[in-house]
Amino acid sequence: MNSSSSNFIFSSELSNIPKVFDWLESKLFKLIKNQDKKNTLSLVIQEALANAIIHGNKENKDKNVTLSYCIDKSQISIEVKDEGEGVAIENKQKDSEHIKTEDLLKDSGRGIILMKHFCKDVIFKKNSIKLIVEL
Repeated sequence: MNSSSSNFIFSSELSNIPKVFDWLESKLFKLIKNQDKKNTLSLVIQEALANAIIHGNKENKDKNVTLSYCIDKSQISIEVKDEGEGVAIENKQKDSEHIKTEDLLKDSGRGIILMKHFCKDVIFKKNSIKLIVEL
């Protein structure tokens, strides 16, 4: 597989997420043959996008979210950037090793736990999150 990268910028509306996934299907997902890996990527990207729109940009349609990816032979790096204040320290410290069933059923707070569980690494920057997934 050759290296590939791209980005997509959209306004902070949950209704834009299907458009982002259409873009991902035409760009990134078609490069990945393993269906389980596609499912994992879909889940972690969905959670990161929802967090950026809801928690980062507070669903302000005048603010944008940028999704970018870079894929190489062994891993995919996905970055989701919003125009918010950044992830709270207590959310950054959530631990996927001690996940409880009730945590997964909550409306809020499970996204970072799921990302940490399914990704090789989760890197927090001021107002972005970078997900590293092994191929």
